[in-house]
Amino acid sequence: MREYNAMKSTREIFYKLKHLSRKWENYFDVYDKILPQYVGKKPNMLEIGIAKGGGTEMWLKYFDNDINMFCVDIDKNFLDHKYDGATVNTACVDQSSPEHWDAYLKDKPKFDLIIDDGGHEMVQQIVTLNKLFPYLADGGTMVIEDTHTSYWDQWGGGFKRETSFIEYVKNLIDLLHAPHIHGATPPPEVLSTFAGLKSATFYNSMVILEKGPTRPAIEAISTKYKNPDFDWN
Repeated sequence: MREYNAMKSTREIFYKLKHLSRKWENYFDVYDKILPQYVGKKPNMLEIGIAKGGGTEMWLKYFDNDINMFCVDIDKNFLDHKYDGATVNTACVDQSSPEHWDAYLKDKPKFDLIIDDGGHEMVQQIVTLNKLFPYLADGGTMVIEDTHTSYWDQWGGGFKRETSFIEYVKNLIDLLHAPHIHGATPPPEVLSTFAGLKSATFYNSMVILEKGPTRPAIEAISTKYKNPDFDWN
């Protein structure tokens, strides 16, 4: 992850919100590492899951409204919250529907920040990831919250259940290491969908994906001489 910048505290903002929001406490430390790099750059941000509006309010306050804020929710009753001095582009989207995403995204810009705080069911998270990662800008970050539901039966999850979001996203670890895998190649649709994947970071109930250029895995040697008997394999 990138260097920590303590210019603002999402935790302090959160506990002063006018609108209701619920998040795990450990999220704030993660967001305080991710967000500073976008301050002053008027990022395009997409939040999935509006509910009572507190999450949206927190992002707006963090960036002092200097942000292009897009929000979607499956419930149209959550689209009309008011925020001090800010305009938010809202829409009703069923995040489990590829067709809904195709219709929504056809006139949208690439996003610098994507926060999935939506329904947290397996199909919702997987469809959203597959549809939105191609719309993440270079240098962008995608956050999937509440991934603990991958371990809860009532949400379609379960420990080591192949259809869970966590088991699905673990495949991205293999994708990052694809140049080192002999005798196998990731499917073309995976390579296309996740082109530009830079990193995958796992926290308790949270997955962070970064997109952007990476240096090739070329051996670096710190001394003038190399041991002729050394072999990575």
